[in-house]
Amino acid sequence: MKTIALLVICLASALPLISGESANCTSDNCLLSNGCRCSSSESPLGSDQVIPQFISLTFEDSISEALYTNYLEPLLFNRTNPDGKRIGATFFVPHEYTNYQKVNSLYNHGFEIAVLSVTNNPLQTYWRSASEEVLEQEFGEQKHIISKFANIPAEDIVGVRTPQLQLAGNRSIQAYINAQLTYDSSWPTLHTKPLFPYTLDYLSTQQCNLGTECPNESFKGFWVLPIVDLIGENADCNTLASCKTKGTADEIAEWLVGEVEQVRQSTRVPLDLLVGENWFSTISSSWEGFNKALNTLSTYSDVYFVSQKQVLDWMKNPVPLSSYSTQTESRNAECNEYSCELKKEEEATDIYMTSCIACPEVYPWLGKPRW
Repeated sequence: MKTIALLVICLASALPLISGESANCTSDNCLLSNGCRCSSSESPLGSDQVIPQFISLTFEDSISEALYTNYLEPLLFNRTNPDGKRIGATFFVPHEYTNYQKVNSLYNHGFEIAVLSVTNNPLQTYWRSASEEVLEQEFGEQKHIISKFANIPAEDIVGVRTPQLQLAGNRSIQAYINAQLTYDSSWPTLHTKPLFPYTLDYLSTQQCNLGTECPNESFKGFWVLPIVDLIGENADCNTLASCKTKGTADEIAEWLVGEVEQVRQSTRVPLDLLVGENWFSTISSSWEGFNKALNTLSTYSDVYFVSQKQVLDWMKNPVPLSSYSTQTESRNAECNEYSCELKKEEEATDIYMTSCIACPEVYPWLGKPRW
């Protein structure tokens, strides 16, 4: 009987945990050559080789004509990286009030289009407590809406961010995967704990600092691109608006360049600068200061403005600064512009949507499978 009992114990110890929690990540069980990367502040090339300092400019606003014309074109369209190629940026697109002709134009210009959600619900509790089914609808249906009405290939839409960075742990990641999205950009980390992008094959060491639930199961090959906090007026912050840094345009530019320098002179982890139209509208001189900061950083021979996907592509095949070249591609997604006046569910007033294809019968919304 003792032998049988011992055998049962040994077998039990060899089985995975019933809770589904993933194992700790080590350099022995997680190899980049196998598409796996541990959560770490160490460069994938080690400390001996100089790597590019990547900066991703990311946006979460509805893409309106005013945003496109007043802010995006003058800020981004004529900028190039040190190799002379155009810069990258990522747009996490929500549905309501988005002009899909402008989304199509951003895509054709070479920027990355990613998913925010259909509803962009303003309640944090909605995203924290949502079921996997609801989350899959929010992200999967928005991917479909973007692809359909901006006429963008669905396979080019691979990134996702949860509104207000409110992860629902394992449910969020599984919903992303169900929606055929391959990386998340919703997870802030303190500036004292910077991290390079990593996969969720094994247990992450990253903390959840916004009261959200950390994923703790194994999701093989799914990537996390951490948002490294900045140091704002009073504390750590993860969006430029929440940093609340005020002053003249020169002072704001000096602050932002200084934040980049803190990372550039140490770990060189990729930086994600979360830019929002509300920052430009609520903080005086913020647009001018941001523009000055970009002008200054554009003079650095080792700073590259890239999309989140371009960061991820480099992580999968890292090369030193001396060998790096901005990856670009020629795009020509057609767009025959339609101005649509549509009914949204039971609302009395119509809502307008600019589309690249003929107008649907009703306004696309969550849980509406036929558009």
